[in-house]
Parts: sequence; structure tokens; C-alpha cells
Amino acid sequence: GPFLVSAPLSTIINWEREFQMWAPAFYVVTYTGDKDSRAIIRENEFSFDDNAMKGGKKAFKMKVKFHVLLTSYELITIDQAALGSIRWACLVVDEAHRLKNNQSKFFRVLNGYKIEHKLLLTGTPLQNNLEELFHLLNFLTPERFNNLEGFLEEFADISKEDQIKKLHDLLGPHMLRRLKADVFKNMPAKTELIVRVELSPMQKKYYKYILTRNFEALNSRGGGNQVSLLNIMMDLKKCCNHPYLFPESPKLPSGAYEGGALIKASGKLLLLQKMLRKLKEQNHRVLIFSQVGPQKPPKIPQNPPQNHRVLIFSQGWGQEAIDYFNAPGAQQFCFLLSTRAGGLGINLATADTVVIFDSDWNPHNDIQAFSRAHRIGQANKVMIYRFVTRASVEERITQVAKRKMMLTHLVVRPGLGSKAGSMSKQELDDILKFGTEELFKDENEGQPRAP
Repeated sequence: GPFLVSAPLSTIINWEREFQMWAPAFYVVTYTGDKDSRAIIRENEFSFDDNAMKGGKKAFKMKVKFHVLLTSYELITIDQAALGSIRWACLVVDEAHRLKNNQSKFFRVLNGYKIEHKLLLTGTPLQNNLEELFHLLNFLTPERFNNLEGFLEEFADISKEDQIKKLHDLLGPHMLRRLKADVFKNMPAKTELIVRVELSPMQKKYYKYILTRNFEALNSRGGGNQVSLLNIMMDLKKCCNHPYLFPESPKLPSGAYEGGALIKASGKLLLLQKMLRKLKEQNHRVLIFSQVGPQKPPKIPQNPPQNHRVLIFSQGWGQEAIDYFNAPGAQQFCFLLSTRAGGLGINLATADTVVIFDSDWNPHNDIQAFSRAHRIGQANKVMIYRFVTRASVEERITQVAKRKMMLTHLVVRPGLGSKAGSMSKQELDDILKFGTEELFKDENEGQPRAP
């Protein structure tokens, strides 16, 4: 050592437990907390030499007390003066796709640390395009990967078989791929089903209102820019989840929502209620991932109909909520998490059913999410239900997302692929208009025809 491990803050406790299990002889220091707490850790846990951390360049020569230092991404940047003064034998970055942007502060600061060996851990080395992969390789071996333009030009047409082989040969010495099945031969199967959901009458009303209100931006001659189109798409995605996410939603005089109306207003929520009833009867445990929500949680009556025991993952609970859900005999059979906050490194293998309430823009984030349940330690088959609102922006986004997955399959396993990147204005326009003809046709068919 010493070894530096940088990970999402929510996974630090899990890292501590893994070291206790697999390397109990290692002296592991967890470097988190407020400014004063970290100062105490530096003073008492970093070195056998008194005041070593106050000695400037002397810190390079100090005898380090610990084998492993566990810390978050943020503290790598905030405390770079102290942490950057140590010569590290090895750096480990968990969820290393955080380094996909070489302009990020985390990338630039960490690149300045004195590190002998680097190990990047990620289940998604590619999320959007080859440029992001190049930045990871550049961080690992800058002397080998230092020409982005040349790299992109060399693999400009990666649908050709010789280009695929060349890329695999180039990545071979730098990438070690391990599937769950490689290390756990009896890994239970997982099945993913796309569940197409209908809009409720209220959702159709809101959906049409959003489209008609933004007619100019959506009209090809109206000159809508990319930002305005993205804003419209966000509103339509919110509408697909629940119309009560908008300020105009109906409330009781108390400011709460009426339970029955709350459920009936959303096609997804109505279906979820029926599913949860069945899943609970069959003793399944459920993770529900969602990404779009109100700034403040809606006020729900104390005794809503069909009340289930549900645990909500929030920043304040963190690992405590995870342990509570995983505890033997836990009463909570359902865990509600945000796709991104709850999709990083945490272990929820006591659940065997995953509901993706609304898909993330990036399909890799959804994969990270349902991998919380489908991981080593899982004893049952895992069912994944992805809710997609029929004939809406969600259905089109799901189709577009498949292209992002093609590049990953190309790089990490043999197969065909194509260039993938951020959505163009034309793609946004196509997504927004998907299903609108059917929506307004239904409305027209319900009206009497003019004589």
C-alpha cells in the first residue's frame, strides 16, 4: 500500500464490509465527514509521524499508518492538498464511468495525484459513444491514448468486421471483463418484460394540452430549438408518470390528494397497485425505480386505500434504509428508489422483482438499477417489469435507447454496432411527435361529424 479507493458516498459502508470479509488483516480508514472530522482523521490515522500532514513536502516521505483509504469522489477534489501529497501504490475508482468526461474537475484533480497503478471498476465502460471510452483509457494510460481525434478517426466506421477486431485487440490489454456467471455458476436467471401501459383519461387531457400549448415549437416551420424541445419532452414524460406532478393537479382543502383519485389518474399507478397486491400475496419483494418526481413529495392521506408497506430511499437514510430492507423478517416488501441515487453499487438482493416505473434517458442507468437485485447473493429468479406508456414519447425513447446499447455490445463482446451520441434536433422532434396522430384521432372520432 497505501491504496486509495474512491467510490460513491452511498457505497462506502458496503466497501467497509467487503474489506472486513475478504481482507480482515487490512487496516482500512474511512475518510468522510465534515471538515473538522476529516482533520481529526488526518491527524490521528494518516501517519505514525507527529504532524506529518502539516509538513508540506515531508508528507511524501511519511510512514503511512493505513493500508486502505476509503473516500468519496467529492473529497478527492476538496482535500486534494492532503490526499494528493501521498504517493499511492494503487488507485481504485468504483463506478468509474464517472471519469468519462476529461473536462470534469474529478478527472483533472485525480489525474494530478501521484499513483503507481490504476484500477477502474465499472459495469458500463461505454454509456454513449467511443469518446467517453477514450477518456477512460486516457486516464489509465495517457502515454498510450493521447490522441482523441486520431482514435475517433481510426474507428469511424465500426460496423466493419476488421474495425471491430482491431478495436478488440487494442482494448484487450486494458480491459478485463467478468460476468456474474463467470464467478457464480448458479446465478438465477433474470427476465425483462416491457409492459405497455395506456394513458388515463386525465393523462390524455394533459398530454394533448402540452402538445397544443407548444404547437409552434413542435411545428417543423415554427423553429423550435433543442432546449425548448427537451423541456416539452420532460413535461410529456412527467405526464406519462402522473398528471398530479403538475401544479394544476386537484387537491383536497387540506392540501392532500384523495387516495382513490390519485391512483386512477395514472395508468401506471393503477397497474402498479394491481401488481403489488398480487406480488405481496405471492411473497415477492419489490424494488421500484423512478426518476421523475415533484420537488416535494405529495401529501398522501395517512390511510390510503390498499396501503402496502413501502420503504422510500432518501439521502437522509442511505445505508440504514438498505439494511432495514435487507434485514431478516423485514415487514417492508417494497422499496422505492430513484434510478440514479439507488442504482450505484448498493446490494438489494433480498428483492426478486424490479419495476422500472419510468426509463432513464440512458439505458445503462436502468441496467445499473436492476442489477441491485440481480447480483451475487440472489437466490431467486429476478423479474424486471419496464413500464412504457403506449403511443407516447416513452415508447419512442425506448426504441432510440436500443442504439446506445449496440455500441456497448460491440466493445465488450463480439457483435455489430454503430456510432451513438446525443440526440439531434430531428430525433427529438421525431420522439415528441410519436403517437400524437393516434391521440388526436381518438378525440376526433368521439366528436359528431359536421353535416
